[in-house]
Amino acid sequence: MEEGKQGVMVAAQNPIAQLQAWFNNLQNGFRAWLAKQSLPAEAGVVTATSAAQGAAIGAFMGTLTNDATSAFPTPPPQANLNPQAMTSFKQAQALAGGPLVQARNFAVMTGVNAAISCVMKRIRGKEDRGCSIESMVAAFGSGAMFSLVSSMGGQNQTTNVISSGLFFSLAQGGIFQYRL
Repeated sequence: MEEGKQGVMVAAQNPIAQLQAWFNNLQNGFRAWLAKQSLPAEAGVVTATSAAQGAAIGAFMGTLTNDATSAFPTPPPQANLNPQAMTSFKQAQALAGGPLVQARNFAVMTGVNAAISCVMKRIRGKEDRGCSIESMVAAFGSGAMFSLVSSMGGQNQTTNVISSGLFFSLAQGGIFQYRL
């Protein structure tokens, strides 16, 4: 206890606890405001904020790893490479980019995932806590968009988009089931 300016005893509070309380209050106010918005406005705000968070995470992750794209030099355009080898090469480049590439990839994955989850939650009127349907659908969308934005296509872009979406969805479903 410390003595205040006018002789009143004031309890000294932990500054970290004060910061956490302030942040929780701000977050709850933001969520309350967001719940009052229309579906397109809510989806847009959720997508933008999640994409910004994903970009920050991706940029940070990209700075932790060396830019491995130099290990995968771009083959000359006149090189006649096997199409499957070229697809594998593009997949390796998509996963080995520097901070800007990783920021873009993470922004797309987190933004699309959040947007789909937000829209599904609003349409269904509830959040899936005991079921992984919402998270798996959102993971499919983020995997499909990651495939498109990272240029992992190859000869058959549609097949790659679907297989990437299914992989992300199954991985998310497995993670969700493991948590239960």
